[in-house]
Amino acid sequence: MKEVLELSLQIALSVAFPALVIRWDIARLAALRLARAWNDASFWSAVVAFGPLSLIVHFARTRRSLVGLLLGLGWAAAGIFLSGLISSGLEQLF
Repeated sequence: MKEVLELSLQIALSVAFPALVIRWDIARLAALRLARAWNDASFWSAVVAFGPLSLIVHFARTRRSLVGLLLGLGWAAAGIFLSGLISSGLEQLF
């Protein structure tokens, strides 16, 4: 039962975290960068299929610079770290 809960939470977090970060970033983008962002269908396809890796592509695609790539790598690392932290917390709990 513990494994099912842990796996379900990791799957949900791997979709929810990138979705929230990308939506937050899209709300703050200037018009030129917003034009480079994904439409809704592509957004959800990327987030569900690739999880935290979609953050790297989103930031690199909208910024088109090394800074964008580094931002994406940082957010992806934060998402993976958060998922691991929650997973280890659940392990300690059970």
